[in-house]
Amino acid sequence: MHTKIYLFLKDKSFIRILLYIVCILPFFAGISSIPPLDRDESRFAQSSFQMIDNEDYINIKFQDEIRAKKPVGIYWLQAFSAKLFGTEDILSYRIPSLLAAFFSIVVIWYFSKSIFGRESSELITLLFASNLLFVTEAHIGKTDSFLLLTICLQQLLLFIIYSNKKINFYTNYIIPAILWLFVSIGILIKGPVAILIFCLTIISFSVLEKNYSIFIKIKPLIGVVLISLIILPWVISIQSSTNGLFFEKAIMEDFVAKIISGQESHGGYPGYYVFISPLILWPIATFIPITLLFIKKNRSNVAIKFLLCWIIPFWIIIELVPTKLFHYPLPVLPAIAMLISASIIYFEKHKITFKSKKNKNLFFVISTLFGIGGLVLNVILFYLTTKFSDTKSIIIYIIVFLNFLLCLCLFFMTSYKNFLMIFNIENYSNLSKYFSNTKIIIILAAFFYTGMFGYIIPNLKTLFPSNMIVNELKKIEYDSISSTGYYEPSLVFLLKGNLVHSNPNEAAIFLAEGQNNIVLVEKSSKEEFLASSRNFDLNLMEFKIIKGYNYSKGKFVEIFFYKNIN
Repeated sequence: MHTKIYLFLKDKSFIRILLYIVCILPFFAGISSIPPLDRDESRFAQSSFQMIDNEDYINIKFQDEIRAKKPVGIYWLQAFSAKLFGTEDILSYRIPSLLAAFFSIVVIWYFSKSIFGRESSELITLLFASNLLFVTEAHIGKTDSFLLLTICLQQLLLFIIYSNKKINFYTNYIIPAILWLFVSIGILIKGPVAILIFCLTIISFSVLEKNYSIFIKIKPLIGVVLISLIILPWVISIQSSTNGLFFEKAIMEDFVAKIISGQESHGGYPGYYVFISPLILWPIATFIPITLLFIKKNRSNVAIKFLLCWIIPFWIIIELVPTKLFHYPLPVLPAIAMLISASIIYFEKHKITFKSKKNKNLFFVISTLFGIGGLVLNVILFYLTTKFSDTKSIIIYIIVFLNFLLCLCLFFMTSYKNFLMIFNIENYSNLSKYFSNTKIIIILAAFFYTGMFGYIIPNLKTLFPSNMIVNELKKIEYDSISSTGYYEPSLVFLLKGNLVHSNPNEAAIFLAEGQNNIVLVEKSSKEEFLASSRNFDLNLMEFKIIKGYNYSKGKFVEIFFYKNIN
C-alpha cells in the first residue's frame, strides 16, 4: 500500500496536476476578503450595480453623474455576474476579471505551443501565470484583465492568419471573422487600446517582413461590418440618451486628458516603465538581459518578430504618454513573458558567449539588479503591515516574515539560475539542480502571492477606511447618511449609492432636516461643519471616530460620526 502511494506521488502526471493547483491558488486568495478598492474598481462596481438597480443597461452612471470613462462592455459583464452571484459582495464584480485571467492562461498555452512547441509551452504558461502584474489585475474588478483576454485572442488569431498557407473557406473567412469579433469586444471593453495594439502589430510586422499580404488576409471589410454590428447599436443608444454628452466627456475628459497631461496626479517621465520593470515583471524580470541576447540570436525567426511588433510600438507609446499607471504594460505582458520564458529554456541548452570576462561580469550584475523587484515589494509589504495593520495578532508578521524568506529564496534562485546560464556552468549536484529549478521558482512565487493577497492585504485594515466606516454603520440604525470631506467611490459602493455628498454647510442642513440622519465629517471639514451647525442650533453628538489612510489622496484621514439629538 505504501509503495503504491509512493509511486503515485512520484508520477509525473500527479506532480504536474499539483503544480497547476499550486499556481491557481493565488488567484483565489483574497478575491473576496480584500475590500473594494479606490478608485476605479469601486466606480466600475457601483455603476454596474446601478445598471441592475435601475434596469438601465445603456446608460453608465456613478450615482447621478454620467460615467464616460470606458465603453459599456465591462459593465455588462459585471452586471451579469452580479445578477448570478449577488449584488452586495465585491466578489461578484471581480469574477469577470478572474475568469478572464484563467482563459488568458489557456490562450497563452496554445499560443506558446504553436510558436515554441508543446514541451516548452507548459513552462512558458506557468511563468506567465506567476507574474505579479497579471495576478494583481486578476483580483481587481475593472477592464484590464478582460481586455488582456481579448488582446491575447486577437493576437493569436492574427498570427494564425499570417502563418496559414491553406486556402479554404474556414481559414479565409471564418478565422478573420472570429478575429474581428474579438477586436470588437476589445473596443467595447476599453475603447481604442485593443485595436491600437492590433494596428501597431500589423503595420510594424508588415514593414519588418516587407510583406503586406496580411492586410488582405485579415479581410478588413468583414471587420468594418462586424465592428459596426457589435458596437454601433450601443453607440447610437448612448449618444441619443445623453444628447451626445457621453462621447464628449469620454474623449475630452478621459482620452485627451491622459495624452496631454498626467491624469489624476498619475504623471511620469519616459522610461518610467523600464524603471519599474523589475517589479511589474517579477519574478522573471532578472532574465530580461538574457532575453535580449535570445532575441538577437533568433532575430530572423518570424514568431520572435511578431512578438516584438506586439511589444515595442505599444511600449513606446505608453512611455511617451504623460499619464503613467502601473497596469499600462499589461496588454503586452503575454508577449514579454513568452520571450523571457523562451530565453530561459533556450539558454538552458545553449551557451552564452561574451567578448570579455568584464562584459560577462557586468551582464550578470545588471541581470541581478533586474531581480530586486521582489525584495522591493517585500519592503513595501513590511512597511504597510507595520503602518496600517490594526491587528495585534502576530500571525500577520509571521506571514510577512515567511514572504520575506520566499522573496529572498526567489532572488537567490533566479540570480543563481542566471549565473549558471551566463557563466555556462553545468548543474552537477542535485542541490544545484533543485536550486535552479524553474518550476520550484514558480511554486515559491505562488506561495508568496497566496500569503500577500490571502492574508496580508485583507488585514491592512486602516488602508480601507470606507470598509471600517460601513462596519460601524452596520451596528446602528439610521435613516439617511451624508459625508463631507470624505467621498471615496468605495464608500459609495459599500452603501450601494445611498450616500449624499455634501459640503460642511449642506451637511449641517442635512442633520437639521432628518431626525435620524447621520453625517460623516472628515477632520479637514470639521471646523466649518461645527460652525454651520451652531447656526442651526443643532445639538450634536459625536459618537464615533474612524482613523485610516486614504491612499487615493496619499493622506491620513479621521472620520467623525455625528447625529442631531434635539
